[in-house]
Amino acid sequence: MFRRISLHLLLFILIIVGCSVASAAFFYFSYKGWGLLCALGAIIYISKTLTLYNSVNRKLAYFFESIENDDYSINFIEKKGTSSEMFLSYILNKMKSVLQKIRIEAQQKEKFYEMILGSIHSGIVILNSKGFVLQSNTAALKLLGLDVFTHIRQLERVDPALTVLFDTIRPGDNKTFPLTMERGSVQLSIKASGMTLENEFVRLIVIHDINNEMDEKEIESWIKLIRVLSHEIMNSIAPITSLSDTLLTLYEDKDVPDSDIRSNAISGLHVISETSKGLVSFVESYRKFTRIPTPTRELFNVSEFIQRIVILCSAEDNFNAVKIDMSEVPEDLKLYADSNLLGQVLINIVKNAIQALSGRKDACIIIKAWKTENDRTIFTIKDNGPGIPEELIKQIFVPFFTTKEQGSGIGLSIARQIMRAHGGSIRVHSVPNKETRFTIEL
Repeated sequence: MFRRISLHLLLFILIIVGCSVASAAFFYFSYKGWGLLCALGAIIYISKTLTLYNSVNRKLAYFFESIENDDYSINFIEKKGTSSEMFLSYILNKMKSVLQKIRIEAQQKEKFYEMILGSIHSGIVILNSKGFVLQSNTAALKLLGLDVFTHIRQLERVDPALTVLFDTIRPGDNKTFPLTMERGSVQLSIKASGMTLENEFVRLIVIHDINNEMDEKEIESWIKLIRVLSHEIMNSIAPITSLSDTLLTLYEDKDVPDSDIRSNAISGLHVISETSKGLVSFVESYRKFTRIPTPTRELFNVSEFIQRIVILCSAEDNFNAVKIDMSEVPEDLKLYADSNLLGQVLINIVKNAIQALSGRKDACIIIKAWKTENDRTIFTIKDNGPGIPEELIKQIFVPFFTTKEQGSGIGLSIARQIMRAHGGSIRVHSVPNKETRFTIEL
């Protein structure tokens, strides 16, 4: 391209030089007319040279400025001007198409890598030497309690000590950090490594929720235990139930000489039968913990959903004495989830709150719901009851743990199972004698 333009310019320069020499010669020999004519020719080709030079410069400047600003809508007219100008326009349009194709392929790869990064459950943050966040994924934002993360100074709002940790952690370090925020308390494991990215040294920070990993292993252990117990107990109870029912029918249908023995036998068999059936029902209720169905998702209105939850909880004895505030649930908020399973979670939490507020004069439950910038839906259910003691708050999600006389201890365990099945989470934050707040995110 530039060789062809250079030849064009060289030809112009030769013509200019020739015309200039000829003009000087004609003037010297007093042929003024021819001298003026040659001088005019030199001026014309000087003008053409400047025009061609400026045209090339303008097109090149416009081309590189557009490419620098990611503007690929530029198009140079290929059938106007000199042959060199038309050829330059053709080459620039060709270069634009090639660069545009490379840019689109790079954007597609970037989107693909972002999708991979977003699907990882571990938090990933890439920092440069000045503390700016070059890349982060959804898991990192969730673990750090942020909606947007562009610089480590934003961690000041979460915990100033966390800012110091991110600023000082070096490649090879592996540290733990207890973090308490609005969504609850978590134990973070933070690892750092280093790499050179585009001639700049950056740190790769990987964040894990230790409690979450431990909870999953704990649940797996409980599920295995329950399955074994269910199998063994059911195998033992089934024949007892069958035998007691058979004997009961036999003794009721036939006469027995000793009426006292018959009466005692019937009474005893009644007890055996009822106890066996009660144990079967007891075991069956716990088997539900290991059989959370796969969520059947549908799009539903959250405000109407919350109203139904409150109506379903209205049978509680203390319901009329509790004020339930749903004013911060948007009328137009939609959610794509299993409304039946999610309803079990909220009903359990709201009922527990109503029961905990028994006897309190200013009893109040505040239910909120909103959508975050990264398209996550958050529910919070807060009551002003007695709260949960610190030594018990870590156990409330453990299967079969309960402080109620008539409680089964599986309600919140099932709630957490349901949230995990949705790819979400449930957390609790409590201040004794002030409030208890459950946070659901999915």
